[in-house]
Amino acid sequence: MFMSEPGYKDFDPTKEVKLDRPPYIPTPSNDPDYHNRKVGRPKPPAEDDELAAFEACSRKILDEFGEVHHNLGLNQKGDRGLCAVGPIKNGEIIFGIPECICYTAAGALKDERIGPFIDAHTAPSKPKCDADGDDDGGEKVKVKVKVKGKVKGEAASLLRMPRGDVALAMRVTFDALHMRSTIQYSTWAPYHWLLDREDFDESPTWWDDATREKLLKGSHVLELARKAAEDFEHDWDVVKEELADMAVEAKLYPLIPTDFLRETFRRAVAAIHSRSFNAAVPGQVTSNASEESEHTILVPVLDCANHHRKPRECRWEMVPIENWERRRHYIGKWSVVVGALRDFDEGDPVRISYGARSNSELLLRYGFTVPDNAEPDGSSNDVVPLHIPGVPGGAVAALRVASRPGYAYPPLASALDAIKRKRLGVSEPTPGAPRVRADDDIVGELDELDDWYGGNADDAGDEAMYAEMYGGGDGGDEDDEDDEAMYAEGTEAKRARDGEKEDAVDVVDGMRRMDDPYGGGRSPAADDVDEEEDDDEGAGGEARGSLDIEVAALRDLVAILRERRDAIPEELTRHDADADADADRRAAAAATQMLSERLTLSFYLDATERALAIAAGVANGAHETLREAVRAAELSGEGGGDAPPAGTEGAGAMAWRCGRSHVDALVRAYFRIRHGAA
Repeated sequence: MFMSEPGYKDFDPTKEVKLDRPPYIPTPSNDPDYHNRKVGRPKPPAEDDELAAFEACSRKILDEFGEVHHNLGLNQKGDRGLCAVGPIKNGEIIFGIPECICYTAAGALKDERIGPFIDAHTAPSKPKCDADGDDDGGEKVKVKVKVKGKVKGEAASLLRMPRGDVALAMRVTFDALHMRSTIQYSTWAPYHWLLDREDFDESPTWWDDATREKLLKGSHVLELARKAAEDFEHDWDVVKEELADMAVEAKLYPLIPTDFLRETFRRAVAAIHSRSFNAAVPGQVTSNASEESEHTILVPVLDCANHHRKPRECRWEMVPIENWERRRHYIGKWSVVVGALRDFDEGDPVRISYGARSNSELLLRYGFTVPDNAEPDGSSNDVVPLHIPGVPGGAVAALRVASRPGYAYPPLASALDAIKRKRLGVSEPTPGAPRVRADDDIVGELDELDDWYGGNADDAGDEAMYAEMYGGGDGGDEDDEDDEAMYAEGTEAKRARDGEKEDAVDVVDGMRRMDDPYGGGRSPAADDVDEEEDDDEGAGGEARGSLDIEVAALRDLVAILRERRDAIPEELTRHDADADADADRRAAAAATQMLSERLTLSFYLDATERALAIAAGVANGAHETLREAVRAAELSGEGGGDAPPAGTEGAGAMAWRCGRSHVDALVRAYFRIRHGAA
């Protein structure tokens, strides 16, 4: 039954949020039904009764004037998660969860014990230098940790994990210890009963070293998982004494076993990694992941929903509670309200979108992967960082498979430019004076790329597409701003999604600088003139010298890509279903990531090898010009489209996206944009 507070009936999930003002939520200042209700202490369910724990958590939400749809339930068969146990209509409220039911990092940081401790162990905004002027390395800093008026210590290790995550994990750990040591009722007791039914070992962060090495050999995810595991162990060493002191001083335990305390803290960290949401205020600027983490929240019941990217099935909004300060019973300043975007029948899963996340992030945070993790425009959400040996500063490109060259070409160009700078001993590109170009010229160039390479994009989608290429937005999906804000995709992405997208003129200027980083920006007209000069000179002189450098860079990139691809054993891309249940689940998730990574590397390897063969044909004299060589290669005129053929799913769809037609589209883009020859 729909409660009269706090006004969820005014929330319509089928309508977009009005960004000019917050929604008005009418809340009665005095409700006798609430104050006269029976408040009981629910009995802890049996250890194996997950459904009873879910129902207890739902009852607690209703007790605090929240809302849980009467046809919402928990699926305990197959993929565990929320499901409909009866009809849920499009536009109906599925649940509304007030702030008082949620765990918040902001609340943990205000705790008189946890807050000062986290502040004392957080790295300063700028690295400190020692007497010689060198950086400390970020491991130790001289601090005086004040806890309840006492100096706790002078040399404190700095936390590696985001401060908000650690603070929230300490709060959840302390409450979990409280629940296990006393029968005293807690606001979060039903939520802990629900959390206790989870293993929290799906992420590679929590796998043992042998399993990580076996299932992730050759993948960049292996190093990320190692780093996450090391960061946890480091931060556990930082917080363990403080957590033990908090438990003893609160008289929860006379002495707490270290192994038991560690496992409780580990489960809290794992819950935050896999279940947390981000409640940052839209438009609020954060400078790093640590500040972003201060908006982390755990939302009971909502965090049981599984992931489904497109089309979205539910929409959520953070709704302010009107007149919250005048309420006799404090339930918070806001509620998380979730509504249905389609009709649900009995047995249908009720899922939310975790945002446009790569499989590597899904595997590391949540412990699962999505076959064919692509957007409707044909671009994959999966990215593979590419490092060039001898080039400092981390990855030089994020490789991504896409049907449209607008997504796939910039990483290829970045990798080749990094190799050329390394060969020439140039630290940074030195572009010439920028060419002044009108907006109409830019739109024409974008349309030309669309028409030439079969992208089938219209003018309205060009700016969104190029903003997404360079990290802003979500491919033009206007409905996704709430998902990305909730799931901590980042404040910058959120701002871009709210209208501050990268200007298409700047993007194309950047692409032109990538085209010729040593000779200034180029235009299509200049490319044509250069090509005509090449025709006249027979690709000799300076043009031949530049081409030789380009061929050498292509050859180096082929070797790098082949080494990276071959480092991933092909057998790890196939799932063996004969293992036990836990190993089977892990192997299946890892196999999807390994297949995606290997296919992405193969896609760029095939394109680079094909481009090398064409360019080398001119360098060795088989063809007079690049234009002649490109025409002789008989590249397919159009891409293969954005969507795979009907009935092609999973691994088959992933392989289709890396097929010959899409490889040829990238090769044509390479010669057209970089050399003016196609």
